Amino acid sequence: MKPALIFSVPILLFVFASSAVADDAWFVDTRPGAAAFSRLEANGWEASSDQEFLETFDAGIPLVVIIHGNWMSLPEAKYYGKMFHKMSRNIGSHRLLVWSWPAERINGRLRQDAQIKAARADAQAEHLVAFLRLLPDDCKVSLVGFSFGAKLVCNALQQYADHSLQIRTVLLAAGMDRESLQPGRQYGGALLATEKMLVHVNPLDSKLRFYPLLNGCGGPQAAGKEGVNRYGMSAESRTKIRSVDVSRLIGVEHGFMDSLKAFLVCRSDFSHYALFLD
Repeated sequence: MKPALIFSVPILLFVFASSAVADDAWFVDTRPGAAAFSRLEANGWEASSDQEFLETFDAGIPLVVIIHGNWMSLPEAKYYGKMFHKMSRNIGSHRLLVWSWPAERINGRLRQDAQIKAARADAQAEHLVAFLRLLPDDCKVSLVGFSFGAKLVCNALQQYADHSLQIRTVLLAAGMDRESLQPGRQYGGALLATEKMLVHVNPLDSKLRFYPLLNGCGGPQAAGKEGVNRYGMSAESRTKIRSVDVSRLIGVEHGFMDSLKAFLVCRSDFSHYALFLD
């Protein structure tokens, strides 16, 4: 069953307040089946609303949306989101939104857990699309997806046909088929909705080496391990993708914060893909 659209704030509610705050952090939890918004205050994450987020939105400040992968609880997602905000807030002006989806570990076989979460990540994309369609035209949005979060991002791009936003995409340790962005494949239209895409590749990743077993022996390799297969893409689509080998920075780890730190290490990439500084 597809999730119901969870954002219902009319476009008319957009009020770009003169007091909009740069470098603030927000959190969205989709576990309740509806978007639960929180804002980072001095005492931690405090409950807020989508309306407050929109009313304090400043289209001139890039919005950086980071989306975690599998085996992530709500407390962990909030902790890592707060940590990333602390590390990135002084790099350049932006508004952070941590997007959290139901990814807690399911008791049972690891393969079954991974299959359920892969399908769930795709289903969750509809929520992200509904959110993107509420944002004002031409605002700058950076979508940063880790592991199965990369699937969620690419599926959202596939569904987002309005193309009214300036979107740049970052895939970290992407847990998705390396062929899935090719024309006619699962996310074959995703590149149409993004200006540029940065793909971190790590041949040493200890978790992604098992990715071919997700749907049976001999399945496709993960984009996060071997990179995106650009065969059959148009020249325009091919030039949108930039791949970077991060094995020296990360080693065998497949961790959310390890991957985010690797993105931050190269300030020029963070400035370009997250802050839209060309």
